[in-house]
Amino acid sequence: MRERLCSSWTVTLNYQTFIALAAAFRSVGITGRAADLEAIAARILEQFQSVLIVDDVIAGLAYFQEDGKIDYLLHPQDQTTGLSYSLLPMIHAIINDMLTPAQAETHLGLIRSHLLGPDGAHLFDRPMAYQGGLQTNFQRAESASYFGREIGIMYMHAHLRYCEALAHFGDVDGFFKALSLLNPIAIQELASSAGVRQANCYYSSSDAAFADRYEAYDQYERVKNGEVTLEGGWRVYSSGAGIGVRLIMQCFIGLRWESASIAIDPIIPAALSGMGVSLCLGGHPIHVIYHIKANGRGVSSAVLNGEKLDFIREENPYRPGAVRIDREIFKRHLTDEGSVLLLVLE
Repeated sequence: MRERLCSSWTVTLNYQTFIALAAAFRSVGITGRAADLEAIAARILEQFQSVLIVDDVIAGLAYFQEDGKIDYLLHPQDQTTGLSYSLLPMIHAIINDMLTPAQAETHLGLIRSHLLGPDGAHLFDRPMAYQGGLQTNFQRAESASYFGREIGIMYMHAHLRYCEALAHFGDVDGFFKALSLLNPIAIQELASSAGVRQANCYYSSSDAAFADRYEAYDQYERVKNGEVTLEGGWRVYSSGAGIGVRLIMQCFIGLRWESASIAIDPIIPAALSGMGVSLCLGGHPIHVIYHIKANGRGVSSAVLNGEKLDFIREENPYRPGAVRIDREIFKRHLTDEGSVLLLVLE
């Protein structure tokens, strides 16, 4: 399997790495190397589309047999693992612009139908079967006796990336609801089956309170139906809390302070029109006010201390992209006493 198994999720990360490295080379004028990397990325994308998307569904894994036959695992064709859908390749393909708008919408629909629980996005449509620790295909998933984190398949780290995919696609209400599930404060108001949790702490998973893994496998539909208590898993573990803060700052509030510009790309429900945020930006205090016309995505106007700012718009295949403003021009309009930035979203 080590030699012949291909992970679609790893392919999306591979593509992302080549694109990012190409952009880095291009930014410092090494255009030849950038072009080479972009050509490799284009071939990766072509093969991802032609080999790993089968019957309009991304396969989680592809096993290449010696005779050239391909077995697709974690896919509706899968006759081996008992699993039909895998979250990670779907969301990372959306984040990295590897899908057409129609394909992205289809896969978000599959996630809603098969991978969403009351506590958020789940890695697979059901857990791996447990047979007393015997290993057949997946070492940890088939041998771990406890039912939590990746084993219990509600891993908050993956849910965070689901939030990112929703923001990138422009599902405003879906993004806000998914983002709210990161916060353990009053979690029962959003997920009624969630157990009482320490409210000032980030949780790395939401663990269904089954007696054992056999019961979890046989009765997993009860989790989706809200019939099993969902306990908070490991606390303050991994980089997840930092990613959560980034999603709030860069996707919800929508502000990215970069070396040469400020990128603005908030995703905010229309019900929050008029919302204000006070923070420090570029070393200056600033109050940002959001006026939302309808969709809650796509900045159409940016006015700083009464001055309308020019911007360029980034590309996004799924929706109007972020706007980018020259950082030095932006800083010239800031004051030490406090500034007001008015953002209008379509």
